[in-house]
Amino acid sequence: MTEYVELYLKRNRGWPWPEDSWGLTPMFGEDGWCHACGVPKGPQTGSIVLQRKGFKVVEGAWVPNWQFDALCLERSVADEAASRFELDLLKVEWHGTPPGEAMQIVVPSVGEAWFDPDELRAKANEQHGTAGAACADCGTWRWMPLAFGTLPSLRIIPALEGVDIAASPEWFGDGWSAYRQILVRRELAEFIAAASPRGFKVQSVS
Repeated sequence: MTEYVELYLKRNRGWPWPEDSWGLTPMFGEDGWCHACGVPKGPQTGSIVLQRKGFKVVEGAWVPNWQFDALCLERSVADEAASRFELDLLKVEWHGTPPGEAMQIVVPSVGEAWFDPDELRAKANEQHGTAGAACADCGTWRWMPLAFGTLPSLRIIPALEGVDIAASPEWFGDGWSAYRQILVRRELAEFIAAASPRGFKVQSVS
């Protein structure tokens, strides 16, 4: 797995809009996400909309609050990334006057499983006292939040091939939080971390 790494997030920046949907409705449509747990029902089809709050100017790369697997890049950074890597990009929209131009990397879920479920259950129980829960509305299972280092060893089935960024098929979160684990090809991760060293660092995973 040395080819893929974690783009470790040091801080979040900005807030999606509207707040009553945690920004999900513009991204997935009113009926495209579970209103009980926040898990999308399908691929992202619309742009993320961000509030001006927290931005004087748009620069580098960042991950907004609430949307922990939505990676945004200032337009010039996104253009260079697109010229070097295979990425699916959508324009970031703004609620109010835009502080600049930006794009979001739409990260696809790849594979059938990234972790052994028994090992994942044991790790979640050890840290939280419970493994997770299935949503009463949509039935999606979310594992309790775990970070690389506390997660079990990766056993991606089938192995990652030919992608520069990928999200786990497993969902994690609690309450209104729903997110996937993200792996990034090392060259792309180093490019993003260099664009925003205060926001990210590159960490190996096993």
